[in-house]
Amino acid sequence: MADQNVVILGGSGNVGREFMSQVIQHDTVFSNKHLNPTNIIALTNSKGFWFNKQGLEIQKSPENVDKWKTSKEAFNQYMQGLEQFREYDNLAEFLNLIEDEGMSGEIVFIDVTSGKDDLRDFHLKVINDSVESIVTANKNPLSIYPTEVFRTLTRPRERYGFLCTVMAGANTVSNLLDYYDTSEIIKKIEACFSGTLGYLCAELEKGERSFSEILGDAKSMGYTEPHPRDDLNGLDVARKLIICARTFGHEVEMSDIELEGFIGESYLKIEDVNEFMQSVKNADQKMKDKFASAKGKGKTLRYVANFNLKENGDSIFKVGLREVLPDSPLGNLKGSSNKVIVETEIFNGDKKYIIESPGAGPDVTAWGLRRELLSMLRGRKGGDYKLT
Repeated sequence: MADQNVVILGGSGNVGREFMSQVIQHDTVFSNKHLNPTNIIALTNSKGFWFNKQGLEIQKSPENVDKWKTSKEAFNQYMQGLEQFREYDNLAEFLNLIEDEGMSGEIVFIDVTSGKDDLRDFHLKVINDSVESIVTANKNPLSIYPTEVFRTLTRPRERYGFLCTVMAGANTVSNLLDYYDTSEIIKKIEACFSGTLGYLCAELEKGERSFSEILGDAKSMGYTEPHPRDDLNGLDVARKLIICARTFGHEVEMSDIELEGFIGESYLKIEDVNEFMQSVKNADQKMKDKFASAKGKGKTLRYVANFNLKENGDSIFKVGLREVLPDSPLGNLKGSSNKVIVETEIFNGDKKYIIESPGAGPDVTAWGLRRELLSMLRGRKGGDYKLT
């Protein structure tokens, strides 16, 4: 059978390099596990792409993975030495190239970027004007544009995989799709969608260190975005809630969500990272008081995304810090773990559906992408169940 040909969009980033590392070690011809192994034929960066119809040389030398995996610079240097690099004006050129090479219908694009307008346009072009497929961890095309864009992209289920846009593919999206397809009405969702904010809450409730100190450690460990305000403003959590709600049929936009940032709006307006990190020290006492107040009530704080379907059919969407009982499903979260609690007509009371997953680092996200990619394998069969 033919290989599963893959084009990685944003391949030189952290998730892209981790994805390639896992694919090269486990999913290519070297693994001898799949009848049609993964074949990376191209990957892009912001300036252009590397392409080889037979497969990039990088995947043919698995022993070299450790040489470039550690840094973007090392990776780019390695690739420049192995492959011919082509510049492009627009991602859409790929679709023309694929057709010229006689590969139409054979390609899966893997989006590990954080791109917005250009990636939205490309996703739409792939779905509307080609027969290729997409697996994405990039939530922007599905969440920051009108609901109709989401519906257009996700309508061809077999060609558009977006499980990794929420909790790195930990069954949240797939379960919500199943509820929608089986006409199971979702009444309520409570979720902690951010491993970064979960870590901050778990550390703050201990009462041993200041907020700014914990945030500084989280940044140094790579838990936060390069600018931590991109975690603390809550927009990432709100976008995940939008994707979830749209998945089970709701027409929801960002303006419909009652959004409260983790810290005050004045801090979130600071552009310079160093100035921001210095400034948040002024929030230490307020954060300490918030957690102390919750503890005095026998509760703790979690940053929660909430959906409620009212009796009259209206929907309420909220994102922000909320007091919860320490022994509740959200209150007992530790470290950077994520959790979503879904209540439906059937699954309610003691039968609420609960999904918990690790915080989505590059390794978890890359694994989730590989998992969804494998689900698109044509003629996929079970392996021989050997351990190697």
